[in-house]
Order: sequence, then C-alpha cells, then structure tokens
Amino acid sequence: MGSSEERAVRDFVDIVNELYNGLGKEFGKSFRSRAREIPSFIYEVGFLSAVSFVYSKAETQRYNLIIKYVEEKKRKSPDYSIYKDINSTEGGYAAYLYLLLLETSRILPNMNLNLSDPLSCIKALSGHGDLLMVLPSLLMPYLLEIKRLAEAILPKEE
Repeated sequence: MGSSEERAVRDFVDIVNELYNGLGKEFGKSFRSRAREIPSFIYEVGFLSAVSFVYSKAETQRYNLIIKYVEEKKRKSPDYSIYKDINSTEGGYAAYLYLLLLETSRILPNMNLNLSDPLSCIKALSGHGDLLMVLPSLLMPYLLEIKRLAEAILPKEE
C-alpha cells in the first residue's frame, strides 16, 4: 500500500490530475483552493465538522459523479463529456471529499466506511471521540502531499 505520501501522489495523479486534464480550469482552481484550506480547517473545527462542511459544499450529484468516474476508470478510459458537471467549484469540493474519505478508510479499515455515501461515513465516525482526536494527525502527511501537488500543478483562483 505504501506510505501516505506515496498514496497521495498516486491518488492525485490518477484522479485529480486526470480530471483536471480532461475537464479544465474551474475544477483545477477549486480543488487547489480546497487542498490549501481544508487541512488547517480540520485542526480549527475538528474532523467531523470539517468533513460535514466539505460535504455540504460538494453537492450530492457531483460527489456521485466522482464515485462513478473512479469506478469507470478502473474498467476503461472515461468519457469526460459525461463528467462536465465536475468542472466547477462544487466539483473541487466533491473530489477533495472523496480523497479525504478514501484516506480515512485506509487509516481505519475496520470501520468499513462506504465511500459512496459520505453521510454514512460521518455517522460511523461520529461515535469515536478519542479516534477523532488523533485522526487529523494521521491524515496530515497525505493531505499535505495533496496540497503540495495541487499548488505545483493546478491553476490559482483569481
């Protein structure tokens, strides 16, 4: 499985960078902003509050498109025209939420988080206060690597 940094590089290249190249600038600008803001936001308000906020901004339709993209990509080369709604601010939130939940599920494999249902992930994590106190520290190497890659590759918001 590799280190969290190695997973971040793989996930960024396989998901974020490919979506950016296939969709365009709006997605890239939004994702870059999320990658810069959310790590510190997690420390400021707590993991659950931060995830809930990102979930509220992602819009279910766009999050479902991210899930569909990831699943389709495993089988064949995606047709980007059906994912055009991801090329938006909400699409950046949706992709960031997916990566955040993906890495959380890797760190906590026994929780069997259902990535296709972010609300069920939030609910499953909500009863584990002690775990939620250390989870940000466990996620940071991954999130900071995502941030570095986003800053290096994706365009800035004006």
